[in-house]
Order: sequence, then structure tokens, then C-alpha cells
Amino acid sequence: MGRDVTLYPHKASRKELKDYLENLGFKKCDHFWHWPKGTLNYYWFDYNDFKSTDGISADIYKIRDEEKKYTDNEWALHVRARFIASWHDVKMFNEVLRNAKKIFGGIIKGDYGTNRYAPLWEDSSTPISRGTKYIFSTVSMSISKIKDALPDAQLELPKTKGKIAELNTLIEKNDPSRVIYNGLVPFAVSMIEYFFSEIFCILIKYDNFALQKKAIHKQKIDFGTVLALQNQEITIEEIIASNYTFQNLNQLNKAYKEWLDIDVRKILYKKKKIGKKICFLEHRIAKIIEHRHGVVHHFSLDDTLTKEHYINILDSIELSMSEFINFLERKYQIKIDRYFI
Repeated sequence: MGRDVTLYPHKASRKELKDYLENLGFKKCDHFWHWPKGTLNYYWFDYNDFKSTDGISADIYKIRDEEKKYTDNEWALHVRARFIASWHDVKMFNEVLRNAKKIFGGIIKGDYGTNRYAPLWEDSSTPISRGTKYIFSTVSMSISKIKDALPDAQLELPKTKGKIAELNTLIEKNDPSRVIYNGLVPFAVSMIEYFFSEIFCILIKYDNFALQKKAIHKQKIDFGTVLALQNQEITIEEIIASNYTFQNLNQLNKAYKEWLDIDVRKILYKKKKIGKKICFLEHRIAKIIEHRHGVVHHFSLDDTLTKEHYINILDSIELSMSEFINFLERKYQIKIDRYFI
């Protein structure tokens, strides 16, 4: 699904169309679709300020016999933007076609009829809202995949009471699947680390409080880091973030307090129902991180960790992300979409 439109130029060579796309910043790429021999496939993506969600593709191809009714020209330009394309992607999609038609003439055919372009909508997004949406959807997609792939217990014993129930509980503690659930705890913590560290980097790039602090901030960096900055392999924000450990709730909170005047622990200090229990999110996240520390550094496996309990861990992370996003929406007066990209 998406937006598919083709320009049939009045007069344009393959090289002219190629130069046109490359001058707009398009990069050559491979394509899964079967195109006629000689086709050139291109891709465009705007990395600045999280403007693109999917980018757009453009293909220069030799027209088929059934398309010769539109033009006598040998080559055509096909442009596509998927349904998840951002407002900026669709704007570029239209500009590529509109400007190409002005230069090369011809006729446009596609999803919107003849010589018509993709409709644009009102866009109120900001770099913070777009960046946060990307990070949130990335983690949420991973959580969804893990829930679908999580194996069931291998020892499914009947529910009983009394001494038999105690024996079954003891047997179930030796279920091999519980080793797998424990092994996935560090992966769950990596979601927490990724979510809060990446959003931290986004916020300190645009937040006024952080911008003022950056203007007076002093930090020693080695020559290798200077070269990485020069080669755009690392950002100023990533260098600042490297001063903190986001797998530690105290360190995570310190980073946000010092650079953004945001108290993450306070935001998460809310009671939520997780599984069959009601608990504070802040306490729950702290315990998950502590569990990860035991697994990684001491090989301390919790033999009571069931599939249901691990799903509760994932639910805790989802609730924490949502609470934090709710806070950002209020603080910055923005709307952050919460669907998978």
C-alpha cells in the first residue's frame, strides 16, 4: 500500500532523469520489484530533524508497449511513497514529480488520476514529537515481537491443592523455559536503556534549558572523539549522553535532572496494575534493572520467573514509556503518535 505515480516525460533521456534525481539528493539502491532491464532505482530519506519516516523511492525505467500511448519518450520516472510516509516525505514526493514535469514536460499518471499529486494534510509535528514517536514505535515493535515469539512453559502441570500443588511448584521451577525467560531480562533492560538514552539525546538537542546548558558546558574529549565528530560519526548529544549509564535508574534520573530539569523517577512514581498486582512503576523498573544485574554479573537466575511474569516485565516497560510520553506531551505542548512505523 502507498502512493504510486509515474511521469511520462515529453522528452528526457535516462541520463537527464538520473542527474535530476541525484541533484535532489537521491541515492542509488537495489529494488525487490522486477523492473525492465536498464532500470535505475533510487531512494531518498531526510535524516534532519526526524523529518522522514520511510522516505521515497524513484525508478527510471524503459516504458512498456502499453504505456506508449502516454509518450513517445523511451524513459519514464516512477515515484513511490508508502502509506507510513511522513508529511515531509509526501511533500518531497510531490515536488519531485511537479518539478520534473516542469523540466521535462509530459503527463503524470497514478493513484490520483491524471496530472494530480498526493494530498497533504495539516502537520503540527515537531522534531521532538517525530523523534520520540520513532523511538517509541521501535521499542514497541520489539516488545510486540517478543510477546509473539516467547515460548510456552515445557512443564505444564495440572492445577491442584495441598501437598501435590507444592510438589508441582517445585517441579515447575526446573522448567528449562525459565532459563530462557531469565536470559531475556537483559534484553528487556536494553529496551529501557535505548528508550531513555535516545530520547535524552533528542531532547537535549532542542530543549531550551539544555541549549543554555550546552552553551556553557565544558568537557574534555579525546582526539578520536574529535575525529568522529568531524566525520559525523557521533553527535554532541551522544557525547553528553556517554557521561551517564542509562541501565541505572539513579544515573538515568541524574542525566535528565541535570540537562532537562526532568525528574524521571517522579514521573514513574505512579501506581499501575501490572498482571494481577498494583505497584509503583518506578519500583517495578528498578527491580527489573536489579534482576538484569543479577543475571549478567552473578548468573543469578530466578526459577520463579514464568512466561506470564516476563510479559509483566514487558508491560511495565510499555506503561513506563507511555507515562513518560504523556509527560513530554504536556511539557512541550505536542502530540506524539503512538503507532508502529
